[in-house]
Amino acid sequence: MAEKAKIKVFDTGEEIPVMFNPNEYSVSTTATVSGEGSEIQFQGVKVQDFTVSLFFDTYEKQSDVRDETEKITSLLIPTVEGKETKQPPICLFSWGGFAYKGIIYKIVQRFTMFLPAGIPVRAKLTVTFKSVITKEEDVKLRGRQACRKLWTVKSGDRLDLIAYRALKDPGQWRKIAETNSITNPLAFPTGNDIGKILIIPDLGTVK
Repeated sequence: MAEKAKIKVFDTGEEIPVMFNPNEYSVSTTATVSGEGSEIQFQGVKVQDFTVSLFFDTYEKQSDVRDETEKITSLLIPTVEGKETKQPPICLFSWGGFAYKGIIYKIVQRFTMFLPAGIPVRAKLTVTFKSVITKEEDVKLRGRQACRKLWTVKSGDRLDLIAYRALKDPGQWRKIAETNSITNPLAFPTGNDIGKILIIPDLGTVK
């Protein structure tokens, strides 16, 4: 079964799987520099907005597709435990080892199919996120892209195998264990580890 893309809401812990995996998404970074000519130096990297197109279809169920899209569009309404707040919910979009953390600040809905009563049953959402990272993450990333490589733990996974498949170096299993606070690597994975998402460290920033 194909892995489903999903949006996790940090405030509530809710995970919203998409109806169909996206055909494309885009994310860009901008390098900041100083100096001129041969004296130009990199100062850091700014993570730009992330945009993904999501497709929804409820024609077979003959139900209102807005019941599905509202799960995502409601994230534009900043609330915490039912109380209105100015703080927008921080979300994590993840799929296929890609992850982007930020707030959703723009959604464009396009409805393309309707029942005779005018109820929409097919929609395309273009969702735009703005990056959000903590000061600690900013220091840790050292200005690098905030899109992290992730690994969903499956039965039979070992840290050295994960290191080989994700980093092409089985010897980096210790770095993966340290990054994810795995205290007993030899017993990994236990039953509780199956399904967990590991952060794969960027070797460019690992000492």
